[in-house]
Amino acid sequence: MGRVLENPVTGERIAFRDDTPGALRFDYTLEPGGFAVGKVDHVHPIQEERFAVESGRLGVRIDGDEWTATPGTRFSILSDTPHTVWNDGADEMRATVELRPGLELKPFFETMFGLARDGETNDWGLPGPLQLAVLADAYREEFALAGVPIPVQRALASTTAPLGKIAGYRARYARYGGGE
Repeated sequence: MGRVLENPVTGERIAFRDDTPGALRFDYTLEPGGFAVGKVDHVHPIQEERFAVESGRLGVRIDGDEWTATPGTRFSILSDTPHTVWNDGADEMRATVELRPGLELKPFFETMFGLARDGETNDWGLPGPLQLAVLADAYREEFALAGVPIPVQRALASTTAPLGKIAGYRARYARYGGGE
């Protein structure tokens, strides 16, 4: 088992598994009331995401369709498909998650969760606009918000990220494990 990250804002915990060629695998835990960062639908532009629910109840919204996954449920979310997840029960939810290809999601999670631990995010687990622009620009292949066309997000991020960098924001920080 690899490094464990905790997000006190969203109630998420990720325990990275040993490297799987071409994929990022981790044990995913959501506390009661927990949710995926942002509380809104997002997409992985070129990654497929697979879930295997082991315990608890996982609320799922995929392309507008909401349902609850219970222990034993396995499902996949195709790339570029709007989705989000949350704990839909009174107990902790545990699942195994795999993203293919893995790309740079590990340092993305390290940064997002580290910012949350340092009190640098809002109640949804999102950092301020300049930090978010730097992250959106650096991790454009890994993550985007749903509902706003990706070309528009990329244009906004690429024009705003330089201001964020001048202000001292980075996509990775050594203190969170991602190097600078």
